[in-house]
Amino acid sequence: MKRTPKHLIAPLCTLPRVFLFAAMCTGFAGAGRVHAEAPQAGAQPLPLSGAAYRVAQQGYDAYARHDYPAAERYAREAIRQRPDLAALRLLLANSLAARGQWREASRTLADAIAQIGPDATLTARRREIDAQVAALARPGAPAGSGGAPPAAPPPGSGPPEYLTGQAWQLAQDAYKSYAAKQYDAAWQEANAVIALRPDILRLRLLAIDAAAAGGHDREAWQAAQETQRRFGASPALRERRTVVGARLAPAAVHAAQAARARGDTAQAIVLMHDAIGYAPMQLGNRLLLGSMLLEQGDMAGLEAAAGDAIASGTTPVLMFYVLRGYARAAQGRSAQADEDFAQALRNAGASARDQRDQRVARAIIADVWTAQGQPQRALDLLATLQPAGDDTDAIIAMRRYAARAALAQPAVSAWPATPGEGVATAARPVLDCTVDQYGAACDVYAADPGFADRRAAILAAQRGDRAGTLAAQRRAVAADPRNPQHRLELIDALVAAGDSEGARREARAMLEAGLLDGLPPLSSAYVAQRAGDDRRAAAYFMQADEAGQLPPRGAGDAGYSAYRAHLDALAASYFRRAIDYGTSPPAGVAPATQLQLQDLRNAHADVTRDWGFTASVNYRGAGLQPGVSTGAVPGSYNNWQMGVEGYWRPFGSLGDRNFEVYARAYQDVGAKGDVPSGISTALGAIGARAKPIASIDAVVAFERLIPIGSRAPSDWLLRLAYSGGFGTERRLDVPSWWTVQDYGEVGHYVSNGWNYGTGYLEAGRTWRLDTVSPKLTVFPYAVVGMDYDSSINHSVPVGMGVGISTRYWFRDSFYDAPRSYVDVAVQYRWRITGDDRAGGVFFGAVLSY
Repeated sequence: MKRTPKHLIAPLCTLPRVFLFAAMCTGFAGAGRVHAEAPQAGAQPLPLSGAAYRVAQQGYDAYARHDYPAAERYAREAIRQRPDLAALRLLLANSLAARGQWREASRTLADAIAQIGPDATLTARRREIDAQVAALARPGAPAGSGGAPPAAPPPGSGPPEYLTGQAWQLAQDAYKSYAAKQYDAAWQEANAVIALRPDILRLRLLAIDAAAAGGHDREAWQAAQETQRRFGASPALRERRTVVGARLAPAAVHAAQAARARGDTAQAIVLMHDAIGYAPMQLGNRLLLGSMLLEQGDMAGLEAAAGDAIASGTTPVLMFYVLRGYARAAQGRSAQADEDFAQALRNAGASARDQRDQRVARAIIADVWTAQGQPQRALDLLATLQPAGDDTDAIIAMRRYAARAALAQPAVSAWPATPGEGVATAARPVLDCTVDQYGAACDVYAADPGFADRRAAILAAQRGDRAGTLAAQRRAVAADPRNPQHRLELIDALVAAGDSEGARREARAMLEAGLLDGLPPLSSAYVAQRAGDDRRAAAYFMQADEAGQLPPRGAGDAGYSAYRAHLDALAASYFRRAIDYGTSPPAGVAPATQLQLQDLRNAHADVTRDWGFTASVNYRGAGLQPGVSTGAVPGSYNNWQMGVEGYWRPFGSLGDRNFEVYARAYQDVGAKGDVPSGISTALGAIGARAKPIASIDAVVAFERLIPIGSRAPSDWLLRLAYSGGFGTERRLDVPSWWTVQDYGEVGHYVSNGWNYGTGYLEAGRTWRLDTVSPKLTVFPYAVVGMDYDSSINHSVPVGMGVGISTRYWFRDSFYDAPRSYVDVAVQYRWRITGDDRAGGVFFGAVLSY
């Protein structure tokens, strides 16, 4: 999905390592994002190189070794050289934040957003930092985290009156050391005075601040824990715990991931509980714990973890209600699960992110209810969801399809015997998490057994590994054969690999399996179109159009399917929309090419044509022009002939096929010697012709010959004609082009038993004579031709020569390519074999209207 349609996932980072610090791309579109929104699609900045790259690399290395002042200096220099890169602005802000300069970090990000634009990584980090600035602005904010250093109170005022002797002196020394940024000394002196006076809270806060400012976060956390046990919670202590915990949590998360990677999931879960204890408000860490519990199949643990997240006041809380409801349903407690689901459905936010989360939540709930044997309830839940124009449309369509399929099961015994049976596996959501320097960021998806393979396919595609993409996508299909989205992505992968026939087979198999109703209508339309079922494709295009999901650039595709499905009026309306959009696209969208517009106008001209006529004049013209509008009287040659024909298409255009009924009349004139000519040779005919095979330009005709003149035969005539070649249409994208056209026709007079055949091959170059008129073309060419007429003899005259034809096109409009033309051609052939019919001058003029 082009792709189509098409695509489906936020692109993974392809930037140099210096970008990875701030631009980790995580997750698929359509998921409930709980850490930071993905960057908006658009033009990507040029990658770093040269001096800017080296300076930025030094900055990241300095940050990695906790040398934050150096990281700040390098970041500022790199920004001076490349001010357009959000990653460098984020490095500067993070360096400032790591030193406790929260307000300066916020201003840095605000400047970056104003200059670069609302990059998602910048806006997300600024929200985090602004929250910290707001916390520090409240009374009692921890000084060691960006506020002013705690000053030693003067003797005789305030709390020091409670300190005397050595305790008072140690406290004075501790405050002075802190003010001088001698944090290790302040830590030791604060602990010394705490040993003498453990009952004073502010001394413990000083110790926590000193440890944190000195980079001893674990000691600061332990001191905060001990302080809370002794003094209870307080705003000042809570803010210090928040700051220190936010710095400790990422290390615990990394340790948990390492334990998970080596297969020690139990230890990983313990470490994730530690991380959550450090930073209880970080949603991503809580979801990563949920992912580990899901891997273990620990439904009770998942229920407890989700309940703890809800109780902690973590926001947004939507997904935790959904996860707890799923865990309860998997344990057979449907009533409690429904209470959670009801609470989740009441947590509807106004932002686009909230709306997406709500749609994913409904998909998970629908999976649970369908797995419980309540498919109608699932359908009712999804009924009010309108297309959102994003990848959640596919998620919702699949759930509706699954629920309808479940409803169609004939036996009640097909439903689970107990409420929880099948829920744990059939409705198991997917929590896809990545870990960076801030902790975990997770996406939540509805159940998808092929999820891991699908992601592997996407990563392989981004590496350019087509074989790996196909292998992974086939595994995703094998993991969940009834998932139409995986089938669609396999088709896209086959197209990208150049296997059009394989893609067509997969599309046909998908159509025959009845999976198209599990996709959004637009996706189904393109699959049906690729499978060759244009009538189904046209129906799906109409559904997408009625739902407002057909983009303007898709109108042409819809038109071609309607055209091939013989829905002429519908096709014409789509072609007009496509031409309008192609000639006047919105700002920022390139207009259609001349060739694309010409194809659309040709199709519109054909789909709106119901009748026409041709008139011709030929000298020795057998085989000169393609078509079956005229014909020679048997036994005559080397003479002039003129004729006229009118035709009607009773069933419309029929797309790439055709059916016409016609009436024509023609006669020979100017024959030499005693060969009959004039009115005595006048012959009429009525008949029908058809182009039965869409991919082959072959026409079969059957007609009744009606004599008008006394020398004209009465007979039935069966004819078969074929034409081919390339470059036969007028082009507007180039001034000249190569042209090859071939034509062959055979016929049989039923009553008289005569047979005839004619054919030629022309090759040359066509020029458009723009200096005269862009509608005028000239075509000089080399030609070889042959004729056969059993009423004369059984020889096959063959000649070779040169010719030139000129054609003037007319009757065009804004929506139509020229619908009529006048063509005049003259040739001279040298006889190669046979009698003198093979050589000499040939002439023809045709008016096609």
